[in-house]
Amino acid sequence: MARVMVTLRLDPGQASPDEVRRLLGLAPEEVDPGFGLVNISPAEHLYTILVDQEAAARIADAPQVEGVFSNPRIEPYGPPEEDQPRE
Repeated sequence: MARVMVTLRLDPGQASPDEVRRLLGLAPEEVDPGFGLVNISPAEHLYTILVDQEAAARIADAPQVEGVFSNPRIEPYGPPEEDQPRE
């Protein structure tokens, strides 16, 4: 299932993956453990998690949620560059 990024505004004391799952009622398998909880703006107390699309739709109206955003795959653009001999 595709995952999306959810931006949260949290009190720093709530900023742990376990606490976020508890606050939002998320099951462990709905949250990407490899992505974790990323602090994207310390001054504004904004954090991001990566969750299943269905979970994001369910929590979108929670008071901690600031937004739900796509998570497009990042790939190189254009043809591969050929190795150039050094002069």
